[in-house]
Amino acid sequence: MKLLFKGICSIAFILCFLEHSYCQMNTEPTRIMINPLESGAEGVAVTWRVPMQVDVGNIQYGIATPHPVEGLSAFNKAEAQGRIDTVDYNGVTLVSKNYRVKINDLLPGNKYMYRVGSDQYGWSEWIQFNLPSENSDSTFTFIYLGDPQNDLHSQWSRVIRQAYATAPDAYFMLYAGDLVNRGYNDKEWGDWYRAGSFIHRMIPSIMTPGNHEYTDVILSPLWRTHFTLPENGPTGEEELYGACYFIDYPSVRVISLDGEQIDEDPELRLKQLEWLENVLENTIQPWTILTLHYPFYSTKPNRDNPKLRKAFKPVLDKYGVDLVLQGHDHGYGRGMVNETGPGNKGTMYVVSVSGPKMYDVGNEDWMQARGDNIQLFQVIKTQNDRLIYKSYSATGKLFDSFILEKSTDGNKLIEN
Repeated sequence: MKLLFKGICSIAFILCFLEHSYCQMNTEPTRIMINPLESGAEGVAVTWRVPMQVDVGNIQYGIATPHPVEGLSAFNKAEAQGRIDTVDYNGVTLVSKNYRVKINDLLPGNKYMYRVGSDQYGWSEWIQFNLPSENSDSTFTFIYLGDPQNDLHSQWSRVIRQAYATAPDAYFMLYAGDLVNRGYNDKEWGDWYRAGSFIHRMIPSIMTPGNHEYTDVILSPLWRTHFTLPENGPTGEEELYGACYFIDYPSVRVISLDGEQIDEDPELRLKQLEWLENVLENTIQPWTILTLHYPFYSTKPNRDNPKLRKAFKPVLDKYGVDLVLQGHDHGYGRGMVNETGPGNKGTMYVVSVSGPKMYDVGNEDWMQARGDNIQLFQVIKTQNDRLIYKSYSATGKLFDSFILEKSTDGNKLIEN
């Protein structure tokens, strides 16, 4: 009888231990995302998901050390803000909880390390990220990815991983919309995070929403659930928060426009146009890069966005925007276009796709380089008065390249 009692107690202890271990593991932070603040060289925002029972979230951060972490006295600690979002998809209601925190007043040119979570519910691993130098003449590198959208864990994962292997020194990754196929489907977002794994935690991401993040011209709540992006867009227009904004680095101003609202809502189109003109008029960075989902010039036959082009292209021409990075057409094309048409001066427009969903690419005369049925990523680098652009296949092979050389006369295109 005593043996039986001891056996039952041992089993109960094991079950209790396993349950405690599972609960502890299950409450640790997941889907950790790092985004730049408005001043990208001086701060980041970190967002992560937790189960509903987690009622506290913190971040610990400081200058990265080459030594093992043996004490926390050298690290700052900040309390994160909790947020609960509800989304309905296919008759199922998902209630998710996340924490987010902004860290500002960081020192440019330094490597930082951080972890998120709490003593009570568990911490993430220690994670490192780099901030660029405050010198605008320093070399500055970032990665550009067109639509991931489909088969994210299965087929897109190798592209983002190859991009990281090619440019581990990138200061951010830029997504030109349609990160997932169904913006209200939480499983697809889970696949997107699995595909990028630790990369999303280490390299800040800048993203503009695509039409697949929308349903009936309403941006999925999961967009703002997962990302903490600047809210410096048109004043008072909450629909555009996290979709229309700008981020400044010493050498580059990155501007995101909400292409879906430009296409569908005349009032918000005008609001973004007025806002963009003001932002461009007050830009002091040597390089200006615009991103939005819908292309000014399409690669897909019989597809066109005349409302976008008519309203916004004169403003881009007026202020000399250097580079426009787009998605949507699931093919590759790029061309330098000015007021009169394609040439070797003006704004360079690029359309690219990183996921496996492909469309036909036509022979439109605006394209100076084209490609179809190929998954691509781009590594873009600024060095003083030069912007060096390289497009790579999913296998890491160079597919296309060019250089923009800045002068008082405007940019000059140098084909490699």
